[in-house]
Amino acid sequence: MGIYQIIVSVKYIDMKATDLQIGGSHYKDMAMQPIELITALRCSFIQGCIIKYISRYKAKNGAQDIKKCIHYAKRRCNDKALFLSINKFIIKNKLTILQRRIITQTAYNNYEQVIQFCKELLQIEYPEEQ
Repeated sequence: MGIYQIIVSVKYIDMKATDLQIGGSHYKDMAMQPIELITALRCSFIQGCIIKYISRYKAKNGAQDIKKCIHYAKRRCNDKALFLSINKFIIKNKLTILQRRIITQTAYNNYEQVIQFCKELLQIEYPEEQ
């Protein structure tokens, strides 16, 4: 191994993963890279893709990246496996329509709707606690 290879290897080992970007600088130029948020939030693949593409669209592919966000969001909306899993859980546990809505909205990270449906459920089940 030559001296140049050793220096490059040591330099590479000392780098943080976010210091190196292969192909462009659209992430390195950000104050905080999407991967940092994605890992902090423990996002799913689809959530991570949406965060990644919407964060970089101005610096990389413009409209194409925004369209990718739409594509991934639609894939999540049409996730049949998720729907079937929720449906199976609801049926096996004989849950109500309102409980189904709360679980479904939770699965889609729509917490404003979760709050609203929980408030409705409280009003129906425990009106005296309002």
